Amino acid sequence: MNWLEVTVTIESKWQDIISEVFIELGIQGIEVVDPEDFRRLLEERKYLDYAADDFLSGLGDNIIIRAYFSADDKDSRSLRKKLIEAFKRYSVSPCPHIEIRERNDYEWKDNWKKYYKTFPISKRVIIKPSWEDFNAPADKVVIELDPGMAFGTGTHETTRLCAIMLDDIVKGGEKVLDLGCGTGILGIIAAKLGAFSVTCADIDEIACRTAIENIRNNGVDSKVAVIHGSLNDIKRERYDIILINIITDVILSLLPLLHAYCTDNTNIVLSGITKERRKEITEAVSKSGYRIIQELFDGEWMAVRICTGS
Repeated sequence: MNWLEVTVTIESKWQDIISEVFIELGIQGIEVVDPEDFRRLLEERKYLDYAADDFLSGLGDNIIIRAYFSADDKDSRSLRKKLIEAFKRYSVSPCPHIEIRERNDYEWKDNWKKYYKTFPISKRVIIKPSWEDFNAPADKVVIELDPGMAFGTGTHETTRLCAIMLDDIVKGGEKVLDLGCGTGILGIIAAKLGAFSVTCADIDEIACRTAIENIRNNGVDSKVAVIHGSLNDIKRERYDIILINIITDVILSLLPLLHAYCTDNTNIVLSGITKERRKEITEAVSKSGYRIIQELFDGEWMAVRICTGS
């Protein structure tokens, strides 16, 4: 299906009126990008680790609204004319610049796939997109992945650092917990390397659905379970390995709670940490009663392996 994507940049006071105009003209979907929302989130530090240094200063003050119309019953010229007429009728001043682009489902759903290729993520593990053919060496473990809309393609430094550590830790027979599992990539790696059982959890429903599909496609559904929820939703059992690839602030909040899920020698892999917050993490690790076994770095990112044992 083809779509017309209409983008306007406006002062916040016009948001309701512009949205009403789009609704009147029969939109199929709408997206509002408000800089104040980003500032609020970043000030709370929840997502600061993933924001570029100049992100805040580059946000500006105006709101961006994108509306999507079916191209089957509208053309860009007549749509532009109707928009201008409506803006004048509602006295929107100055009349915003209107950008109209034609989009299609293929562009959104599948075009990114041409950039996602088979690659090694660790010594023993190779990631293969589900739509590619690949003859793997006998000594390698192949993970077939279809990321969908979930985080965890294996290309990001945080996932790669986790996979490298996991490759070293899993010897066979372990019980594994993966918090913030995304596509399920790390849980699948653990299962294919020989873990006895894996519990994957994510608060995002789309991520859970994607993980379930990837787990099934890799033939490890008998070993890997997916829970839609957070740590509080997971039964208090003891795990040999715990994986947490989230963001620093969430990791800091989880550290004191993990003891209830640990054996005397549980390995915990923490990733999603920027190097600038290393001191904060190491101090919290020590304060929570763990010891650091290993640190790995990749670009601005780092992963830490900690242990409950002495």
